[in-house]
Amino acid sequence: MAFVEIRQLNVLHWLGQHVVGTEPVAAARQGALVVDTCQRRVVIVDSREAREALSADFPADGGLQAFEGHEAYAFLLRFACGLESRLTGETEIFGQVKQAWSDFSRAPSALAQALSPWMQRLFQDAKEVRALFLSGMGSASYGSQVRRLLGEPAAGATTLLVGAGQLAESIAPWLEGGELQIWNRTNGRALELARELVKRPGTRQVSVIAGADAEIAAWSRARDVVVCIPLDPVRDPARIAAWNARTDRGGRLIHLGLSAAGAQSPWRAVPELLDLGTLFDLLRTQTEQRRRAVERARRGCAEKALLRALGPSTSAAHGWEDLAAFATLSG
Repeated sequence: MAFVEIRQLNVLHWLGQHVVGTEPVAAARQGALVVDTCQRRVVIVDSREAREALSADFPADGGLQAFEGHEAYAFLLRFACGLESRLTGETEIFGQVKQAWSDFSRAPSALAQALSPWMQRLFQDAKEVRALFLSGMGSASYGSQVRRLLGEPAAGATTLLVGAGQLAESIAPWLEGGELQIWNRTNGRALELARELVKRPGTRQVSVIAGADAEIAAWSRARDVVVCIPLDPVRDPARIAAWNARTDRGGRLIHLGLSAAGAQSPWRAVPELLDLGTLFDLLRTQTEQRRRAVERARRGCAEKALLRALGPSTSAAHGWEDLAAFATLSG
């Protein structure tokens, strides 16, 4: 496959609930690059025909967007910079995009070879945009927000992390205090996460809870609990009962699987509960400086995409007149 020109770049973006739990789309079978996060699925191909063929494979719920040419590159740049995330400017997404590309390019294919130059430019441009516009706006990650919600850890306090998927992986390194206990429906995933955490210098003690009964018992002993799995009407009543039965009434319960859609959930009766909405509310307290930084970063992504469309290297000294002329022609 020949080198992909920017006009050939095509992107599908599906925004829905529990993306990682959905069935793989035909994109995986046809060799397209797929990036899944907890909020969205992004598919990258090299033609409009491939994009249109794949669009029928997405779930009916959620919103489906299509981008082509320099607009596709601009979207990918915003995506990699965390500007498309609900937690605007979050940092974990960059690593997820890099991991998806690493997994895809590990199996040689014509599309991987053709996309490689653009993916390398994407990573370069994303780092530059973040350095120029987002580096001074403070930490923007799910882990940093969870740590703020938990407050100062009590000495020797135990934290229970329920789940070991992408969201839990991003939050676990931010959890401080005494022992960190991890439970996951698939015990192997919890063990993998624990092994990664103990490699970090200065990490707290980490242990894995095995079995459904042991998980419920851990709820009654933990001071803080962070839930990174969806609502479970079968097991949730036992979890709530164990939490309410604790002798130590301090601590926080943060349920990131609970959003506004769970307004009738029995979790709402738990007084110590903080949910995904609480986490996003933290963003509303950010300063005007943060808002301006995000807007500048968005413009920076658009300008980078236009410069890439003018030539393969942004080292060329394109001026604002060039950008304005290109924008007029492409409109």
